[in-house]
Amino acid sequence: MTEYEIACLGKTPFPSRRTARRRARQIRGEGGPHFHTYRCEFCGDTHIGHTAGHATYLRAGRHGPIPVQEYAA
Repeated sequence: MTEYEIACLGKTPFPSRRTARRRARQIRGEGGPHFHTYRCEFCGDTHIGHTAGHATYLRAGRHGPIPVQEYAA
């Protein structure tokens, strides 16, 4: 995967950081994970995502995602 595919492709572009934070709080309130907001260097919009190192899955080449627990073992 390219850096663009990891950072931007398939993610929801939010028009403002405020809107993204609101959506992240809504997800957390529904029992979802804690997300942070960040400005995308590729599209310039704001995205939400896991804090670095806290993703449920790591992206990995042709074999698909590898659970973090297996990757760290």
